[in-house]
Amino acid sequence: MPLNLPVEIFRLVCEALLDDTESLATVGLVSREWRTASLPVLLSQVDLSSHNKGRLPEHEDDYFPLEGGIVMADYSDAYRPRNLVTRQRAFLRLIIDRPELAIYVRTFAWTLVWLDFDDDDLSDVDLRTWDVFSLLRNVTHLDLASLHAIGCDEPYIRQNPARLFPAVTHLRLVGWMHRGLVKAIISSLDAAQLVSLDLHYLQEEGSLPNGEPMPSDVARKYARSYRHGYSQDGIDDELWARQEHGDACIFPGPMWLPLRFLRQRRPSSLAHFRIRIMPEIHTLDRRNYNTMFQETAKFIRSTKNTMRSISIGLGEKPIYFCEDKELDRMCGTARTRIKGAFRWLTSDISANFLHSVLAALTEEQYPRLTQVEFVGFRILKTGTSQRIPPNLTREYIRDCPFVDDALMENANLDCRRGFGGHDHNLPNMDQHELDRLTEILRRS
Repeated sequence: MPLNLPVEIFRLVCEALLDDTESLATVGLVSREWRTASLPVLLSQVDLSSHNKGRLPEHEDDYFPLEGGIVMADYSDAYRPRNLVTRQRAFLRLIIDRPELAIYVRTFAWTLVWLDFDDDDLSDVDLRTWDVFSLLRNVTHLDLASLHAIGCDEPYIRQNPARLFPAVTHLRLVGWMHRGLVKAIISSLDAAQLVSLDLHYLQEEGSLPNGEPMPSDVARKYARSYRHGYSQDGIDDELWARQEHGDACIFPGPMWLPLRFLRQRRPSSLAHFRIRIMPEIHTLDRRNYNTMFQETAKFIRSTKNTMRSISIGLGEKPIYFCEDKELDRMCGTARTRIKGAFRWLTSDISANFLHSVLAALTEEQYPRLTQVEFVGFRILKTGTSQRIPPNLTREYIRDCPFVDDALMENANLDCRRGFGGHDHNLPNMDQHELDRLTEILRRS
């Protein structure tokens, strides 16, 4: 027997169950009235992600924890629940069948993995993902991760529309992404309405001039990495313009693009900024690191009037913080490099980043800033940098009103490893095309 209750009563009951998804879903099975009332509330918060599951001890290897003992859910799509893709596809089908429901989605968390464990190709519903995302125009809180390892076999995943999620005010981006996806999100939102930005180890996927993802062996060969010497050179406007026009390649590494894009669009409401950068990887392009450091400092300066909290983190390699005796399982050459050149390089890079941010915090006024956090700079306590005077870091800390020496005590070991490109080969091309690509790579 149907209940003769006002629609508002159904809605209020469902809203009271907002944080109890299981009960809310059960209520929707009672009757048509309850389903009509519950579905918009149920869809207001959609979490079809795996990257927020935290630490996963069941996947950890205790044999050599210094190198790979810690495993976090956002390291790879290999650690996703077995039913994740099934649940994602169910949501896609629902919105495809009933597109009018898309307006109810306000909070959206999604991990882009695309293929299920036993899949070889994208399914028909997967090929509607961008159509569904385009309908989510009322999403204000977006938490999007890309953790897949799909190269050029599935071109659809890099064919996103030019506009996505225009209503976003709280943005979190995780993992390695192609630049077109990030640009679609950043250019669509209203920068003046953006309140919170969290770049969680966001990295360039890397791409060739034609937009295809860059193979890892090509990236290693042509990147201007720290193997070729230390430098503070970055991505200047000329190289950026060539990248945007397909006249230069984009190498894997920290993705600085959102910071430059948003800074140029004047984020006049930003209150909370959090950034995490993966540890130094000596095979990645150093210019992406340097540009990320520079853009972080410039971005902080550009938001000085509204910023309330800042959290800055640089990933740490556990192997740099162990006792010498713990390195005995490694060969002598590796031990020598770790104790010498690699630690020196990490110190130089860490100091470069920290000094840039501290200068921004010291030289500007921040009337609303009350919380400042730094993690991952412990290596600077040793003073092993070859290029930076040992007392310079402490001078920067002393001059900054928001920090003290304790900032060099905070660890950041549960960080993602760097992404160096996809494991696939270059597409077939004739000698002329190969020569042209080689020349572009050298000039990039």
